[in-house]
Amino acid sequence: MTFEIKNLRPNGESTTQGYEFRQAVINGLSKERKVLPSWLLFDSRGSEIFREITQLEGHHPSICEFEIFNTHKQTIADILAGESIQLIDLGAGDGAKPRILLEQFLTNGIRAHYFPIDISEGAIKHLVATLEAKFSGTSIEVTGLAADYFQGLETLSRDRSKRNLVLFLGATIGNQDYPSAGKFLRRLWDSLNDGDYVMIGFDLMKNPKLLYRAYNDPGGVFQKFNLYMLDRINQELGADFIKSNFVQEAHYNAQSRAVESHVYSIKEQTVQVPGLGKEFHFKAWEGMRTEQSYKFTMREIEELAHDNGFEIIEYLFDSRKFYVDPIWRVKK
Repeated sequence: MTFEIKNLRPNGESTTQGYEFRQAVINGLSKERKVLPSWLLFDSRGSEIFREITQLEGHHPSICEFEIFNTHKQTIADILAGESIQLIDLGAGDGAKPRILLEQFLTNGIRAHYFPIDISEGAIKHLVATLEAKFSGTSIEVTGLAADYFQGLETLSRDRSKRNLVLFLGATIGNQDYPSAGKFLRRLWDSLNDGDYVMIGFDLMKNPKLLYRAYNDPGGVFQKFNLYMLDRINQELGADFIKSNFVQEAHYNAQSRAVESHVYSIKEQTVQVPGLGKEFHFKAWEGMRTEQSYKFTMREIEELAHDNGFEIIEYLFDSRKFYVDPIWRVKK
């Protein structure tokens, strides 16, 4: 069986990404209330730190989703019985949860071709090598795509002879507010064929005290992750952020219903950013938002499905109902 990597990023994309990085930084640091988008964190090193977060004992989104995959893997296989599957993983990371499905597909005799998609070619190479070591000699095929989500989907959905199951895991959809999540889902629907499936991880609204503990670990991994954004700006734009002059804390915002991470300047300071030809002033204890994770109600999840062309097939919950991975089918 094949284990390969394809780079779908067009020539010159690194230049485009550099421009987008610069624009995100200058726009975010120029605001009266400074804010930087969380995607700035996700290069190879940032992804490694995030994997540390997913292994934290108190980080319930990861714990709950692993429980769902281990508990409901047969249910998922039953839904796909008789199909030849393209398993498409948006933002694949280490591929640990899809690996559970691939093992179940082998047990059930389901032919599957796994397509992990990630913007980082290095991450894709590592994942494909890991999967080749595990699944070589089986019916599982793996093609890693270095691409953005919709570049990959556009390529894969052309093959109508196979059923697509798209995974969007890790509560990543919560990085967007409700209207933006709807726009993303509509674009996802547009990219797929009638009868295809999607499985999306939603972190459900729960006691704000539980949310606080999940995003403020005593070992400081979340702080390391968020302060890594300052490293990236230093590396990419020659800035002189000093990480020891900043601390991170996350809190629940009742108005937006999101857990928001902020990086706070512990003193008044000015940061030079030569790559932008700018300097930015921070007041003592001024905050800068670096992450947000929206929490959903079941009613909102149902509305997102119905409003964007999906039929609800199954809800897969963890034992505490902190988290849900619904399976939807595309209706066209």
